[in-house]
Amino acid sequence: MTMISFINVQDMFAGFASIELFSLALVVAFLNAFLLCIVAYKPVHVFQLGGYRLRPYISWLANMRIAFYVRLFVLSILSFGSMFIFNVVFDRWSNIAWVSYLGLLFYFFLVVVFCLNIKRKKEKVKLRFTPRIIRLFIALYIVFFGMTYLALWVGSTPIGGFVQFSFIALIPLFVPPFVSTVNYVLWPIEEIIRQYYLCRARKKLFSQEYNNVIRIGITGSYAKTSCKNMLGDILSKKYKVAKSPSSYNTPMGFALTVNKVLEPGHEIVIFEMGLRYKNNIRQLAKLFKPQHGILTAIGSQHIETMKTIDAIMAEKSELVRALPSDGIAVLNGQSEGCIKIYDELSLENKFLTNIKDNKETKSKYYASNISVTSDGCEFDASFDGQVVRMKTALLGRHNVENIMMCATLAFKLGVSIDQIKEAVAELKPTPHRLELIKGPSGVIVLDDSYNASEQGTRAALDVLSLFDGRKVVQTPGIVEQGKQQGKVNFKYGRALASIVDDVIIVNEVNREAIVEGLKSKDFPIEKIHLASDLEGAKTYYSKLLSKGDVLLIANDLPDNFL
Repeated sequence: MTMISFINVQDMFAGFASIELFSLALVVAFLNAFLLCIVAYKPVHVFQLGGYRLRPYISWLANMRIAFYVRLFVLSILSFGSMFIFNVVFDRWSNIAWVSYLGLLFYFFLVVVFCLNIKRKKEKVKLRFTPRIIRLFIALYIVFFGMTYLALWVGSTPIGGFVQFSFIALIPLFVPPFVSTVNYVLWPIEEIIRQYYLCRARKKLFSQEYNNVIRIGITGSYAKTSCKNMLGDILSKKYKVAKSPSSYNTPMGFALTVNKVLEPGHEIVIFEMGLRYKNNIRQLAKLFKPQHGILTAIGSQHIETMKTIDAIMAEKSELVRALPSDGIAVLNGQSEGCIKIYDELSLENKFLTNIKDNKETKSKYYASNISVTSDGCEFDASFDGQVVRMKTALLGRHNVENIMMCATLAFKLGVSIDQIKEAVAELKPTPHRLELIKGPSGVIVLDDSYNASEQGTRAALDVLSLFDGRKVVQTPGIVEQGKQQGKVNFKYGRALASIVDDVIIVNEVNREAIVEGLKSKDFPIEKIHLASDLEGAKTYYSKLLSKGDVLLIANDLPDNFL
């Protein structure tokens, strides 16, 4: 066969039948690199969600329930086979160089279909096109371009034979490993950039201009973002407040908060501190140097990475232990882990908030006479002997706990009780955290899709039980529970059976455990509905829901489980 030579740079144009064919080769390389970057979107997204760490990325790839690699394999085999057959059939036209390129049409068609399928998938948390992600995609593009060009060259030599450019169809198989490889090749550059932004943030935060800004840290196994927003709203009655956006709770989230959110005139900055691995809170405390802090709760969330509750408690306590001697620490008296940390904490200004029911409490900051309905909550808030009746539109008894923690710290920072009462009445739910939405068809939706903890799901079911009408729950179960995940979701299934009329179980990750839990409480099998994804779950709405019914959308799976 007449082959196209790519190897001799001096005769590069002469090796082609025409300059147009050389240009076509470049177009193929540019186009393929672009499409492969779209194919890499999902792996890159998972890598970002896992904090650019290899372990969660490998766990995602190794999960047999994830079909991503299987689909890649099918794409490559079908493309390779189609192109190979094309080359054999059209061998008699081998003296026409550009005919070899026509086989690529099969490959590009299948890649485009693959990319369109990726685009159709709904994301819970979208990929953030940060400068780091853009650099990663640029590097991947260069790598994919080089691999495509190499495949074209090999296919144009006698080595290629009938395979010719079919080698290109195998490149998608290298996308997942190349994402992690390129990330680690870029790591030294990213670390230099990371340190630059952290140093810039620390220099700004501790400069003379911002020396008087009060720094408040919030951490806990759940309710961090809700408490951050509540505290910001309450403190805003007296101070000008800056707070970390969304759920930004990492070192780079700290840098973004200080560098972009904090401005002259701000008197308080609130930073949410997240935990996934050991020393996360300690590192954030060293960067941020909080003067006051709230510890919302100790729970099993992230036990998969932290291994034990004791390890979680030790790491979460790093926030309150890092406070200065005149700092204020507020801990949730409804959490056994918080009570233990409170008892061991030597800080003078430590306060345990509580809910006083039929039993007495030693706390001087507590809520009592609580009335919880589908319209919100009313309760008496006690602040060191001063009692005031408060009302909030937020749903659930757990929100009373959160309000008491935030109100106590605000009270200690000089916000008056009247100002606190006014702010509490104006509080709005954090999006996707038991957010009540009234649909046009008369169906009430409780959007709790960002909840991910065992305790949070229990609180959501408590709120759901307050409503009249038929109750439907859509859930994929609870993840990141390590070896206890099956047991946790079995219990969740039993809890669902006591409250709901129908259950829509999304995805397969926890399906078996939830179904077994439902069956153990004699829940009717015909009331259990299975869906592979969120779009599939929506097909049940018209069959199950009518005016006055309530749909709880509970704890959607993180994107790296979908």
